[in-house]
Amino acid sequence: MVFQSGLQLMILNLRLLDLYGFNPLLYDVERKKFVERRQSKFKVGLVTCIVITVVLNGIHTITFSPVGMLSSSKKVFISAFVIGWSTGFMAVFPLLVDPRTYVDLMNMLMEFEQGYLNTIDCPNSRVQRWQYRVKLCSLAATLVSTAGPITQFAIILYQSKIPSFLGSISVNIESSWGHWIIFAVSLVLQAFLAAGVPVAFSIMVGPVCSGTLLSVAGYLSCLTKSHILQQFKYTDNLDTAVKLYKELSVLVGQINLCFRQLVLPAILMYAISVNILGAYLTIKFNEELFSNIGNLLLPLLALETFVVIMGLGTTAGFVNKASKKTTAKLKVGMYDVVRQNGKDMTCLRRTINACCPMKIRFGSNFVDILAPLISKSVPVEDLSNSSEASFPNEGNGNGTDSIP
Repeated sequence: MVFQSGLQLMILNLRLLDLYGFNPLLYDVERKKFVERRQSKFKVGLVTCIVITVVLNGIHTITFSPVGMLSSSKKVFISAFVIGWSTGFMAVFPLLVDPRTYVDLMNMLMEFEQGYLNTIDCPNSRVQRWQYRVKLCSLAATLVSTAGPITQFAIILYQSKIPSFLGSISVNIESSWGHWIIFAVSLVLQAFLAAGVPVAFSIMVGPVCSGTLLSVAGYLSCLTKSHILQQFKYTDNLDTAVKLYKELSVLVGQINLCFRQLVLPAILMYAISVNILGAYLTIKFNEELFSNIGNLLLPLLALETFVVIMGLGTTAGFVNKASKKTTAKLKVGMYDVVRQNGKDMTCLRRTINACCPMKIRFGSNFVDILAPLISKSVPVEDLSNSSEASFPNEGNGNGTDSIP
């Protein structure tokens, strides 16, 4: 199994997220499926307010600080956290508020791949290759879930006066009790933010989003190398191949439904902006990078976002390219089968012509929303024929004559 190869690491990440106070979903071992849990709305609202406060504090500091007070590297540092927290939390928010869609998607994948891989009879070496990639994706999410909170705790404790965190709050021995209480509350709230959100973000980007995309790419790769798609001239596998391709198309459509509106655009904005700013700060700090363990977060962010950009782009491109080759093979196979058997395959021909290349969409498409009936999966000829059948005598003025 492809998606289930990273299941153990994902369960570990979910337990770590539960330790930090968030439990949107869990894996039921007895039922062998993911189950939605009732998430505390108070915690989600609290962390939302903290993110908004931190982002506004950082923007205010960059905009209204006196000239010369902040160096260019400090401004870039603040900008990295402002953009990172805002876009990262946007990607995590759907998982914390309503995880039902993602639970259904992952359960669908686990049920789908059991019968799918057995049907196509793909070589084990190819399946193991994709299993290794899914495991690597889950392992990277686990490393980020562990290292992210630790480095941010270090920044909060040792550099607490950085504006993107506690801002202008500073205390000393002579400070009042009220000042100390505000400082302590701010410290605890930001520690809560730095612990839970990075783990939830790693789960969303890693096993939930990238893991599902890699699994679909693996299914499509196995289909292209399967004997079903290679032996049209000698066996009658065309119907089975079309059915398997249409099943994958439905799966890709479900993935687009889950991620295209908010999650993937937020992940891309996070990855591109944080990658540029993190790489700049890593080079800028140079020898000062190891003066505080919290600074190790910068190269970690640069490496993490680089892997995310390359992984998502490469996987989406592979799915589109492999699906184009598959549809071309289906059309060639159709002519081979017709030439051998001489049967009338009009229905199958229309079905194959309706098979369009798969696309992982990184944003909403208003054409798909406004015109749901005009889909590439439905031939235009069928639409015109159905219209003529429904209204054969339109224009005769008699409403009863138009009923077939």
